[in-house]
Amino acid sequence: MSGGRNKAQQQAARAEAAAWLARLRSEDRSAEDERGFRAWLAESEDHRAAFEVTNAIFEMAGAADRRPQQTQADRQVSRRHVLRAGMGLAAASVAGVVVYLRSGTTYATDIGEQHKVSLEDGTLVSLDTDTEIHVSMNDTRRQAKLRKGRAHFDVAEDRVRPFHVIAGDQRISTPRGHFDVSRDGMVVSVLLEEGPVEVELGNSVAGVPMPRLLTAGQLVVFAEDKVVREERPVMERASAWRQGRLAFFGEPLAEAVAAMNRYTRRPIVILDPEIAQMPISGNYSVDDPQAFATSISVLLPVRVEMERSRITLRRTEETRAHIRHRLDRPLA
Repeated sequence: MSGGRNKAQQQAARAEAAAWLARLRSEDRSAEDERGFRAWLAESEDHRAAFEVTNAIFEMAGAADRRPQQTQADRQVSRRHVLRAGMGLAAASVAGVVVYLRSGTTYATDIGEQHKVSLEDGTLVSLDTDTEIHVSMNDTRRQAKLRKGRAHFDVAEDRVRPFHVIAGDQRISTPRGHFDVSRDGMVVSVLLEEGPVEVELGNSVAGVPMPRLLTAGQLVVFAEDKVVREERPVMERASAWRQGRLAFFGEPLAEAVAAMNRYTRRPIVILDPEIAQMPISGNYSVDDPQAFATSISVLLPVRVEMERSRITLRRTEETRAHIRHRLDRPLA
């Protein structure tokens, strides 16, 4: 009888975990939802295990969602199946999944892919293309290590356990907040949207870390242990990637192309250096580099050629006149 009762308890816990996961991933989630989830999670070890397994299965379903032959309806059915009735899928490997998750979980996206992850503390992480993070949590700490790419963190409040993001030589800490962290090699950028966020640099004076408190709307770029740039970008443009778009306003064409190329295996290649610094503006979908390139040919004196493995940009006969016209214009 005890075995049957334990199995029933596990099934009930997994059903509750699935309901919490759906609520946390909802756009309508609230601070009350996050507090309720943390209270439910703290009630028993069974709840923690059930949530870890449920979240793992959801991520597996997300991988299946990326198969090109599936329709949107297929994806919705597959996710609903996992959340409502798919707990049996992990029955044969529950122990291994739970042990793995408790030692930390790695989440990653492929080129051209974006994904959202709900962590056990109620924090929501949005992963950009070609991104990898490793998350570990226990009763005293919450930590995510950004190995590459870009992620947005909606950190659930916990005054006892600050949330730490480690990226290169930087350690970003906050009890709550909303911010982006990106890493390209040893270059790390932090963009604060809301909340008290502190960054500790890799260097120190007499062994004491040097914290830096960021303010809302501030972007700081670090190269190893040095600050190389600070600015206050237009937040709507800076956060456009989370809606699957890239927004440019007068950026050099080379920068815009580099940003778009992060989302595609069919790169856009600038063949003539003369056009690399031409300014480009607009709002573009990250999953349609061909449309982006085509629009460039409309906005600038640039010829676009669609090749099998790449898209090339060349100057036209009007390019030199276009550049000369810009240089000859009087300064405003």
